[in-house]
Amino acid sequence: MTTTPAGMQEGPADFRFDFDRFERMFELGILNDLGPRVELLEGRIVQMSPIGGEHGDTSVDLAVALTNILNDIPALHEALRVSAGVTLRIGEHSAPEPDVLIARRRDGRKYYEASDAVLVIEVSVSTRDNDLAIKRPLYARAGIPELWIVEPEARLIRVFREPRPDGSWGHEAVVTEGVVTPLFSDKVRVELAELF
Repeated sequence: MTTTPAGMQEGPADFRFDFDRFERMFELGILNDLGPRVELLEGRIVQMSPIGGEHGDTSVDLAVALTNILNDIPALHEALRVSAGVTLRIGEHSAPEPDVLIARRRDGRKYYEASDAVLVIEVSVSTRDNDLAIKRPLYARAGIPELWIVEPEARLIRVFREPRPDGSWGHEAVVTEGVVTPLFSDKVRVELAELF
């Protein structure tokens, strides 16, 4: 009869990749067969869905609209940057690529960190379930101040604020018309009628 040594699990071990290994695998070309779109989510390498027209159009429209608004407000333009599809490093085991990220400038660092982010936006067409089940709690645990999940097909934005360490959010709202204003500035206004 075999016994499992103390402190070890029976059966297959659950291996989690850290960010440094994940980045190194990219550099070595190990992940090339998965295509250009993979994310590290809680230590697991996840292949992302291809970006469809509606998803891509909405992401670009949001990024352009937010960039234009920030460019018109000098203090915000100097402090913040709008990026699309960039890696957001969250701790040692997660590196999602939000569709749109508004963050404090990186000051020469290669990647944005969770502490840089002021608003994360995920556009959900085919990814809605994963965005709600996996990314929403991940962003809350990371202390991201605000998350928008934009659903172009339903013509709505789910707004999450007051992140909690347990992965929940203290404030959730669904906006179906009018204007959405982020926490970081009431001068930034996104008109849903212009977005959808």
